[in-house]
Amino acid sequence: MVEECSGWLAAQGYSPGSAAGIVNLLKRLSLWMRDVDAGGDEIDGELLDRFVAAERSRDFVCFTVKDSMGAMRRFLTAGGYLGVAKAEACPATAAQAAVIQWCSWMRDQRGLTEKTIDARCHFAAGLLDEVTTVDGTMGWCHLDAAVVNEYVTVRGRPYGVVTRAHIVDAVGCLLRWALSAGYLDRDLTAGILKPPGTRRSLPRGVSAEQIAALLAAGDPGTVIGARDRAVVMILVRLGLRAGEAARLRLDDIDWAGGRVTVAGKGREHTLPLPVDVGEALTAWLRLRPPALDRAVFVRMRAPRRMMTPSAISGIIARLSNDAGIDQIHAHRLRHTAAMNVMAGGGSLSEAKELLGHVYTATTMAYAKVDLASLRELVVPFGQVPR
Repeated sequence: MVEECSGWLAAQGYSPGSAAGIVNLLKRLSLWMRDVDAGGDEIDGELLDRFVAAERSRDFVCFTVKDSMGAMRRFLTAGGYLGVAKAEACPATAAQAAVIQWCSWMRDQRGLTEKTIDARCHFAAGLLDEVTTVDGTMGWCHLDAAVVNEYVTVRGRPYGVVTRAHIVDAVGCLLRWALSAGYLDRDLTAGILKPPGTRRSLPRGVSAEQIAALLAAGDPGTVIGARDRAVVMILVRLGLRAGEAARLRLDDIDWAGGRVTVAGKGREHTLPLPVDVGEALTAWLRLRPPALDRAVFVRMRAPRRMMTPSAISGIIARLSNDAGIDQIHAHRLRHTAAMNVMAGGGSLSEAKELLGHVYTATTMAYAKVDLASLRELVVPFGQVPR
């Protein structure tokens, strides 16, 4: 098992020093299992928790217990030694069973993604606890508009307007499922309190000086610096979302045709690959370390795989802090790309294609920040429009 673990860690991209700590922890697990007379087929979450407790009870606790436990669990799972957690012998509560049914409905009937399902459960599943009776059964008859609005008010209290709107949507989805499943005899969604509408501000771009500061904040001669520069260039020139940049794969770049395929929200669109973006990508890809997948942008630490959207946006935030300017996130660079199209005399259709919007109305917000074109439409005071 030790040799298998060493090979797995090397394939994951762990450094020799980090791998040595994980292997050492695995050896200590084997010795402890021998002491407690546990076999390899008995490895489960409870056994590992007992091992951690035993390690932390020692006079001198090795730091690898904290730093290497997660990686060792992943190896045991990948190697088939640690299976998926077994279902508890006791049945799920009525509220938990209802949540499982609701998730299946969202997945099968509504076609929602797992990320959306998790978010809606996070915001709305607590409503079921409000109508759970003392004996553990569901009191659907007690669920009315007053109970729903009390829950929405309390649940949304720590959040802003946008998150409160998400909470209302999640609760509405839960009520629609309960109605379709026959648990409710009437539609309660019309009685849910609506949060105040958000005041949409104009898109905020980034100045040329700020972009230059972002590019100068990193060292393009290093691996991380080359990656960060490529991220900045592809966001500000092609207007990609952070998630689109994270999902970009090596196969999406057509070097011969000078094009890049972007998988956006519900659609794919192809964009031309500018020379400066291609040069930044080339500089990064020459230094890109071997990874577990074919993502263009990968994390530096093991397991070396595709970066998350939050990590992409975190690069921009870190560079702005290093540059000593106001903190900037990835979406500001997307706004900048669209605004540059409009300022350069481009049309709304061109901005729409760049951003990958499905509807032109979504792109209309960028027309409001094209001050040069708007000034031409202003009628001088005292004159009658023609």
